[in-house]
Amino acid sequence: MKKIGIFYGTTSGITAGIVDEIEFYLRGEEYEVFDVANGIDEMENVENLILVSPTYGVGELQKDWENVYDKLKSLDFTNKVVGIVGVGNQFAFGESYVGAMRKLYDAVIAKGAKVVGFTSTEGYSYEETESVVDDKFIGLALDESNQDNETPDRIKAWIEEIKPLFN
Repeated sequence: MKKIGIFYGTTSGITAGIVDEIEFYLRGEEYEVFDVANGIDEMENVENLILVSPTYGVGELQKDWENVYDKLKSLDFTNKVVGIVGVGNQFAFGESYVGAMRKLYDAVIAKGAKVVGFTSTEGYSYEETESVVDDKFIGLALDESNQDNETPDRIKAWIEEIKPLFN
């Protein structure tokens, strides 16, 4: 498997903690972590990507992701495999749970990416979300406010599922 680029944005530090957990389950693999606050130029140099964003407001991207979103939409994702992780609060923001995932998904799909790692909605309690396609989340949905005890197992299972799908 070729190198994995993990790209994330964080405001409160919670998402950085999620990235640490992802790194734990990627031990032994070649990967590099990039804070999108420093830009996303390195996306062009990796074929396997994990994009991680919390959701703010009503389904909005985190501010660092928002700052690079136009560039993200301009990149060519042909022959790239992308996994997406969304962090949100399914009870407080149940009407737009992990909505940022959808924005990342739409941007990369439109430019040719193969998105992997769709996960079951079972075990979650939210009103609605645009981040579900064919009854599955379009990536890994995490809720550190209400289900942080589920996070390690969810990340482990997700990483085990997507690793064989990477180039």
